Amino acid sequence: MIALVTGSNGFLGSHIVEGLLERGHEVHCLVRRSSDRRWLRGLPVRLIYGDVTSEDSLRDAVAGKEYVYHAAGLVKAKSQSAFDRVNFAGTAKLLKACSRYNAGLKKFVLISSLSAGGPSLTGRPVIERDDARPVSRYGRSKLKAEQEARRYMTRLPVTIVRPPAIFGPRDRGMYPFFKMLKKRLVVLVRGERYASFVYVKDAAAGVILAGEKDAAAGQVYYIAGERGYEWREFAETAARVMGRRVFTVSVPETAVRALGGVNSVAAALTGRARMLDCQKAHEILQRYWLCDISKARKELGYRPRYSLEEGLAETIQWYEREGWI
Repeated sequence: MIALVTGSNGFLGSHIVEGLLERGHEVHCLVRRSSDRRWLRGLPVRLIYGDVTSEDSLRDAVAGKEYVYHAAGLVKAKSQSAFDRVNFAGTAKLLKACSRYNAGLKKFVLISSLSAGGPSLTGRPVIERDDARPVSRYGRSKLKAEQEARRYMTRLPVTIVRPPAIFGPRDRGMYPFFKMLKKRLVVLVRGERYASFVYVKDAAAGVILAGEKDAAAGQVYYIAGERGYEWREFAETAARVMGRRVFTVSVPETAVRALGGVNSVAAALTGRARMLDCQKAHEILQRYWLCDISKARKELGYRPRYSLEEGLAETIQWYEREGWI
């Protein structure tokens, strides 16, 4: 099969590329000319220069592809419009190009996020049938992308995948957490908070399964680890894998909100988005970011291959080998 992967030079995207290559597929990677392509070096892939926000660059990119895995997107931005320009409008343009220029497309897989579905209000892991309640600009932009994808489901075989927090080699999002662990320090928000996590190789495998299963067309799936964890348990497990005795600092919710507010002001003044802004702070302070993978198990045959300990061990070893920690 011939697959196009957007966001192929990124964290999850590069692992999807590797997973497809391991299955013997021909992989084409949509990248901007200015993109850092370090994770694609040495891989037998074809680079296609373009941008999901530029319609003119998408016609040739999608033509003749059997599968499109759409992993490109912003995880930080200074405004709703900035998120929407890429996460929503970019998805819309890619879907439009596939509809116009690829009549033989077998599957379009949109990699969305648990943030689109929103947190659990009761502690019960959310399922695909639950009403979506995003609590951030990022989550709203991903939900708008999903809604656009649903509009095309009568014309294109579209599947939506919603992973939760992803960790693993090459990740910069959770990198500061591991960097703190190396310094024997863990900072947690006061009070219990629970989250689903997924190791990046399991996430990539779930995404690829969603593409391979014909019956998955028109469906939404949560792809995550076996169970959720309280953040303290996750941190203690990571510290144990790293072989570190760590000092834990519990900070009040007001401190997280204050830091998010300061960073939001700084982003407005400098024009540079910050990962921990007021929107991200609001996400962090939710008690239950939990999702249920029963549907993916039943319909996709998805099974996480990595335990939390195994995923953390590979992640930490990679960070150490690369000199990140």
